[in-house]
Amino acid sequence: MSAYQRVRNFMSLFEGKTPAERNKTIAALVLGAIAVLFLARMFFGSSGGTTRRPTVNNTQTARQPSGTATNNADANDLISNVNLRPVDFENVALRSVPEPSRNIFAYYVASLASSKGTGGTTPVVPLAPTPAPTPPPPLTLSGLAPVNVFARTGDFKLDVTGDKFTPATRVYLDGQELPTRVLGAQQLAATVPASLVVAPGARQVMVRTPDGQLYSNSATLNVAPPPTPPFAYIGLLGDKRYSDKAMLKPQGGNTDLLTVQRGDVVGGRFRVTSISERTVDFTDTQLNIKHTLPYVESRSSSSDPPSRYVAPPQPRPQPPADADGDDEP
Repeated sequence: MSAYQRVRNFMSLFEGKTPAERNKTIAALVLGAIAVLFLARMFFGSSGGTTRRPTVNNTQTARQPSGTATNNADANDLISNVNLRPVDFENVALRSVPEPSRNIFAYYVASLASSKGTGGTTPVVPLAPTPAPTPPPPLTLSGLAPVNVFARTGDFKLDVTGDKFTPATRVYLDGQELPTRVLGAQQLAATVPASLVVAPGARQVMVRTPDGQLYSNSATLNVAPPPTPPFAYIGLLGDKRYSDKAMLKPQGGNTDLLTVQRGDVVGGRFRVTSISERTVDFTDTQLNIKHTLPYVESRSSSSDPPSRYVAPPQPRPQPPADADGDDEP
């Protein structure tokens, strides 16, 4: 095909078309030619052949100083001198890696959900959170005087020692406010009524303000049972109109009976204050506490009837003297 025919065929593409369509066709041909030239430049222009360049590791490429141009010719010479060999992955043996050793610090933590076993569903109890430390009280209570008292005593004075007391602080016994006198920042005096120590037991003492803003630690006031007369009331001497004396039997191993009347002190501290058919009343001379002993029946044998009144002892009659003066009957 001659050059004329080629031009003739090319011009036939524009026959019967408007100028706008001709411009679009020319632009499409030009862009296609530019694309072909660009692809040819990329694949064949730089190397001049079809040899594939090997991949060079970035760690083996020397880092050039900043501000200098890269010498492409030296890089191509370096790549051409490398002896390239294909890697056969099929014949490469896998290196055996040992199993990791057990971590002794690793442990199993049970979840909060229920764990199912062969015996049923066992709930997992979560760990309780650590409680926060309690702050110390603003006031300090260090001692009580007295710390031990007997029950059923009268009103008594309670001295409280500590620190940081204010004029607004009061002494409380089992939550009940006591009449308090502030003697200083380290001493208070309170009056304990007898109604609060009727029964034995421990009482909690605290110092605080009525609004509860200032408070102290608590102390214990021990209330012990009082000593009682170690006797048993077993009878009267006389009759119903004559009941001035009572017979007491000591408790324990002693079997000697005691005959007492009003005003006598037995046991070293118990004074007889009243005697009746049913009871004998005593007063503790040391604690000023009253005690009452009820009448207890005493039998010498199971066949003897109970007897409350005991006749007073009668004098034994003397035998008559013999007229002859001798002792023979």
